[in-house]
Amino acid sequence: MISKKTINAIEVCVYLAGQRHAGYVTTTELSPRLDLSISYLENILKPLKAHNIVGAMKGPGGGYMILGDTSLISIWDIASVFECTLDASPSVAAEATIETPEDKSTPASYEVGLEQIVKATLSNFTLADFVDESRDEEARSFVQTMGRFKFKPMVAPLMPKAPNSVFQLSMMMA
Repeated sequence: MISKKTINAIEVCVYLAGQRHAGYVTTTELSPRLDLSISYLENILKPLKAHNIVGAMKGPGGGYMILGDTSLISIWDIASVFECTLDASPSVAAEATIETPEDKSTPASYEVGLEQIVKATLSNFTLADFVDESRDEEARSFVQTMGRFKFKPMVAPLMPKAPNSVFQLSMMMA
């Protein structure tokens, strides 16, 4: 019932929620961490941006970030962006409601019931429920030590041990 794309979208949003303190996260950072291609990530992030779950900024220091309070964004808010519900399709919903009294076992009624259970369950969980606070502090310390752009530390310059002038050379020979 829930597609792989929806599951990946939830994983992307959980990761972005965990990285809120670090600012915007690029797709090149997301790709190896979630094991998804950059183009697939962009296909996921575009509808999330259109539904104001994720915000984006272009340019250096840009990327994607969760919008709003993570305790107010339910998992169903994310899933509903990608999932077509039976409530939205009138033909299936009509089949489920127009039943004969002796036949209560139609597949449509089970599907509608299952969908309502999934929707209720996913609505009870928020992004904040899945964000690991201990990882949050580790990542924050990493950002503070490595800087905003996460450059590798520079190698210490090599200082020669030889004399620098003729005068130092003559002092060494004496």
